[in-house]
Amino acid sequence: MKTRKFYFLILVIATFVIIISCNAKTKIENGEYYEKIDGIYLNYIVKGNGPFMFVGHPNSGKIGYEMTLKPLEEKFTMVYYDPRGTGKSEAPQKLEDYNPDHLSQEIDLLRKKVGADKIWIFGHSDQSAVALQYAVEHPEHVSGLILTGTSFIGDLDETLQRKRDSENKRIKESAWFSHVVEDWEYMYVNKTSTDKSGKDLADSPIKWWAYDEESSQKVIPIVKVISEAGRRKPIAGKHFVEMPYQRQKYLEIQKKFKNLKVRTLIINGKFDTNNAPEFAEELNRNLLNSKLVLLDKSGHFPWIEQPEKAFDAIFKWLAE
Repeated sequence: MKTRKFYFLILVIATFVIIISCNAKTKIENGEYYEKIDGIYLNYIVKGNGPFMFVGHPNSGKIGYEMTLKPLEEKFTMVYYDPRGTGKSEAPQKLEDYNPDHLSQEIDLLRKKVGADKIWIFGHSDQSAVALQYAVEHPEHVSGLILTGTSFIGDLDETLQRKRDSENKRIKESAWFSHVVEDWEYMYVNKTSTDKSGKDLADSPIKWWAYDEESSQKVIPIVKVISEAGRRKPIAGKHFVEMPYQRQKYLEIQKKFKNLKVRTLIINGKFDTNNAPEFAEELNRNLLNSKLVLLDKSGHFPWIEQPEKAFDAIFKWLAE
């Protein structure tokens, strides 16, 4: 009897130690980390308190989000990370290692590295697709998604046509946007950053993504810091370009959205030239447990162009 009690006591103590150990892993300290994940050294910064929320971008890294998502640090332990090849993170050896499958796996390995069982993901633009793919592949490890600058997408040709249609629509509606497109085209055709009068046109490509001059001036400084920090690095002189077979695989993943129970908030600008409202609405319809918020006077960066309205919508949704 004493022997059985002894072994039972040992079992209880061992279980307790395991629980303590697991909890300790989730209490990663705020700070900057540079660790090997999937054979590549990645840089990430931990700030805030609460459940883990991951945010990064496959082309622009973490710094833009670190500068603009500070309000979320009140509710979450934010893990701002540079995906492979961006910012301070190493690039992979092969160009194909930039594909979305590796980016999704990268999130899961980073999740394990910080000791989190479940995570939230803030996915902007291209990263929203990575976030959704990860949620489809690992729904048991996702507490929720906040997506922005996103939509339900088509094949590569359809995506290009949507962009043209949206651009033409905005040209007719906004004299300011029409001038932005003219300036960008002048830059491209003449291979210059100034017009005949000496006017600086260098910011035109950034303005294309914004609602108007005022909102673009909130975005431009952030984008410049992102460019200085380092966008996705080329490999052997070549840049990663999405291939048709990769898009087709994602379209197959999209078909599974209707079975995805993960709680999701979509915040888009009504004047996102790259993601017209009707396609954000289509994404919302195809997700089982989502809410869509469309913000006026905002383009591709609603939480930067209209921060008060964007964060108000986020915190209200979190409180529901």
